[in-house]
Amino acid sequence: MTTAVPGSHRIARGGVTIVVACALIAARRADERPVASERAAASARSGTHITGSRAALAAGGPGAEEAACPADGVRVPANTPLQSLVESAATGAVFCLAPGRYEGPLEIHRPLTLQGPATAVLASNGEGTTVRVLADSAVLEGFTVEGSGRRYDKMDAAVYLKGRGLAVRGLTVRDALFGIVTEQSDGVTIADNHVYGLADLPVGVRGDGIRLWEVRHSVVARNHLEDSRDILVWYSPGNRITHNRVIGSRYATHFMYSDDCVVDSATYRGNIVGVFVMYSRGVTLRGNTIADNAVADGMGLGVKESGNLTVVDNRFVHDHACLYLDTSPFRKGDSVLVHGNTFARCDAAVTFHSSERHNTFTDNTFQGNQIHVAVEGRGTARDVVWSGNYFDDYQGYDLDGDGTGDVAYEPRSLSERLVQGHPRLAFFRGTIALELLDVAARVFPLLQPEILLVDPQPRMAPPGAV
Repeated sequence: MTTAVPGSHRIARGGVTIVVACALIAARRADERPVASERAAASARSGTHITGSRAALAAGGPGAEEAACPADGVRVPANTPLQSLVESAATGAVFCLAPGRYEGPLEIHRPLTLQGPATAVLASNGEGTTVRVLADSAVLEGFTVEGSGRRYDKMDAAVYLKGRGLAVRGLTVRDALFGIVTEQSDGVTIADNHVYGLADLPVGVRGDGIRLWEVRHSVVARNHLEDSRDILVWYSPGNRITHNRVIGSRYATHFMYSDDCVVDSATYRGNIVGVFVMYSRGVTLRGNTIADNAVADGMGLGVKESGNLTVVDNRFVHDHACLYLDTSPFRKGDSVLVHGNTFARCDAAVTFHSSERHNTFTDNTFQGNQIHVAVEGRGTARDVVWSGNYFDDYQGYDLDGDGTGDVAYEPRSLSERLVQGHPRLAFFRGTIALELLDVAARVFPLLQPEILLVDPQPRMAPPGAV
């Protein structure tokens, strides 16, 4: 790796030169520093949540009490073989499981309802998928599905769905490779489920907690996922992912080739990535809290080669990279709107990678971040539209008292320009070495870097502050 700074021979001799040299030498040492400690810290944070919520479920939670069995429902005692029962069922039949164990696997090929309390456990035999629904208008509700096979090539899951108008509500899924898998379906509802993945496996080789593949016009709502891999939405346009909670996983929600989807009102904490949007258009994120994705490769929201995104009223807190834009917007004529969000306590609030045009940032709050805006590859963000944002390092004034600064926010930092050219210098953010560089740049005008961005109407206080 080259450590010379272009143009360093022009830097004034003496103390400034020593500071630059020391910082660059130290960067070489930083190359070899492991990031495992950061992952361990994130895992420890997740573990605290996991232990608490599992204990709460054991004490009783959604699905813990038996749903009322309708008058025409069939009450099913524990240990009843279910396959022969559903094969002889009439269309629209309702089966009410009693507390106890039932042996899987089970396949459903007609519209019916299978319901029960969380203490009714449909258990895997250790092979394949435990419950497979291949029909329209079937409903699974309330009971527990325990285990599955362990074959990735077969996508062994607790629950597999394929059909129209299906519903999975209030299930508890545990000890399964994949949780709830839905393929080639339309109008599916997956709501109020608890999905617990295989915490003993590395996060990358766990199965997805919820998986949509070629699924349209469906809703994934109010689910709680722990220790799974992703809520995965691939080749699945027009779906809504709402009010879900995901902790201790890889990508809380992962879109690929899935246009016009919505993620709203979610709480995603202690994952590696909150939301990742790839090769998709028209995705909206609104009112989410995405926090504690603080590992070395952690992100709140990552966007790659996507466009016409709307990112509104979200809270990104304590993420390594709050928002990372990679070649987005991608298509000519597309744009990205980022409005009314809070970016707080992140290593880098917003990072642009080949994405410095056709993005608009309005009425956002940037507070307590190590850096607010970074541009990889020595570019600037001056072609981005900035207006009405609050930056906690703004040093302007407001003589007329209208809440808007009278001079533009125009940040420039020699230390950050060096970090962008030599990313491993980021280890020294907040140290006196890099701070002295910025002092030197103010003292010696020849060292001043170019302006990074311009917000002509910066706020004096966060939006909504009294």
